[in-house]
Amino acid sequence: MLELRTSMINFIKFRLLLAGAILAALSCFANGAENSQGESQYKLRPLDVLTIKVFQEPDLDTVYKISQNGMIVLPLVNAVKVAGLTVQEAQKLIKQLYEKDFLVNADVSIFISEYSPKCVYVVGQVNRPGTVVFPPEEAMTLSKAIAYSNGLTRLANQRSVIVKRLLPSGELKVFDIDFRAILNNEKVRDFPVLEGDTIEVPEAMF
Repeated sequence: MLELRTSMINFIKFRLLLAGAILAALSCFANGAENSQGESQYKLRPLDVLTIKVFQEPDLDTVYKISQNGMIVLPLVNAVKVAGLTVQEAQKLIKQLYEKDFLVNADVSIFISEYSPKCVYVVGQVNRPGTVVFPPEEAMTLSKAIAYSNGLTRLANQRSVIVKRLLPSGELKVFDIDFRAILNNEKVRDFPVLEGDTIEVPEAMF
């Protein structure tokens, strides 16, 4: 009877371990799928570094940093604008260019070797004003930008943090954010900032 009970306990432990392993594998798969989806939606930007390979055409393989105007220079086809495209769209474009005059069934692969930095500028009542550089994979928010600036000074006006954003049209848009509400009210969402934004933290009026 004791041996039977021990066997049953060991069997239950094995089933629990197996279930845990399956759940871990499913979690890894889901995270991998999510990361792949994020990468597939990423738009190429100036200063991204690309590794471009053409199968069985080593003379066409190249590593190139996207210029400020969004261009890369490739063997044979010269300048190509890829900024604003996804990796898949850039691959399709380069494939079409090579097949137009030079190759048959070109197999083009593009890998992002290095992402361009994402920067915002924080001035005013923070402990370390200046440029804040975000890791490429990290979402940019107001609270993170202030945290990367070593936080607010004791003189900061938390109820009125100004975010200035230059739109593509040339218009300057100004947001007045109640940062204290973001910190203290979980129902208030963090404010997303974009590359090039300027964050101004004014001094509180006592």
